[in-house]
Amino acid sequence: MKMEFVDKVLQRMSGILDQNQMQELKTAMVISMDGMEVRKEQTDLSTEVIDNWEFSRKFLQGMVVAGKAKGTVKQYQMHIRILFEDVKKPVLEMSDDDLMLHLARQKYQRNVSNRYLNLKRIVFRSFFGWMRKKKYIRENPAELLDQIKYDTKIKQPYSDEEREKIRCSCQRERDLALVDVLYSTAARVSEIVALDRSDLDFVENGCVVRGKGGKERPVYLNATAAYHLQMYLQGRTDQNQALFVSCCKPYTRLTKTGIEAILRRLGAQAGVDKVHPHRYRRTALTNAANRGMPLQDVQILAGHASPNTTMIYCTVDTSKVKAEHKMYLAS
Repeated sequence: MKMEFVDKVLQRMSGILDQNQMQELKTAMVISMDGMEVRKEQTDLSTEVIDNWEFSRKFLQGMVVAGKAKGTVKQYQMHIRILFEDVKKPVLEMSDDDLMLHLARQKYQRNVSNRYLNLKRIVFRSFFGWMRKKKYIRENPAELLDQIKYDTKIKQPYSDEEREKIRCSCQRERDLALVDVLYSTAARVSEIVALDRSDLDFVENGCVVRGKGGKERPVYLNATAAYHLQMYLQGRTDQNQALFVSCCKPYTRLTKTGIEAILRRLGAQAGVDKVHPHRYRRTALTNAANRGMPLQDVQILAGHASPNTTMIYCTVDTSKVKAEHKMYLAS
C-alpha cells in the first residue's frame, strides 16, 4: 500500500520533474515514510448503488419528482450519458481532471461552442452535487470547474413587417390562427401543443397553460388571435379535442416538431429567416416591455420565476433608449 501511494505521487509529478528529480523524490518519500503505515481512509459514504447508470437513473428520477420539465430531464440525461461513454471509469472515481478533459475533447473533437460547454458544466455541477448530497462521494469534482465564458449574441425578435409577411403567407386558417396565438399568448410551443379546445374561454379571450414544473398561468388572446382561432375551430369537422391538429386524417394533435415544420415552411414562403415558435415568444415579450408593460407583468406573462430570465428574452429597442437619453441626459 505504501509503494502504491508513492507511485501515485510520482505519476502526478511526471511531466513536471525530470528523471533525476523524480528519483530523488521517490528516495525521499521512501525514507520519510519508513516505519509509517499507509491505509485507505474508511468513510461513511453510501454504497447503496455502484453502477454508473443506476446513479444517473436515481438522479434523473429525482428531477422528475421535483417537477422538472421533460425536456430538461432529457437534456440532462443526454449530457450525463455522453460523459459516461467518454470517461470510461466508475463515477465514484471521476475527478475534476476527468471532467475538464471531457469538456476539452467535446470542444476540439465535436467543435461545440463555449455556451454549450458551459451548459454541460452546469449539468455536471448538478449531478455531482446530488452525488455529494447523497454521500456517494466526499467532494463535488465539478465545483472546481470554472465558468466557461462565451459571447452573448442578441437574438432578434420579428419586426412588425416580418410578422405580417408570415401572416400573409398562411394559406390555411389553422396556420394563421397558430401564428397569432403564439404571438398573442407569448406561450412556449410545448404549452400550445398541450391545449385542448375546452381550455379556451372566448368570453374572457384567454386560457390557462401549464408551464415548466407544472405551474399554471393565464395567457390571453388579442382580438386578431381570438377571431382567427374561432374561424379555424368553426371550420373543423374532426372530433379531436386538441386545439391544433393536422389537416389530414386522422387529424392528430400537432406536436412541437410539427409546429416547427409549419413555421419553417411559412418562413420560406414569406422570405423571412429563422422562423420558429420560440421567436414568437421572444417577440411578444420584447414588444410588451418596449411598449410600456412593467417588467413584473412581463415576467408573469412569460411564466418566469426570475425577472433576470425575462430580461434575457427582451431585446431593448435602441431607438427608444436614444430618445430617452435625449430626454434625461441632454445636458
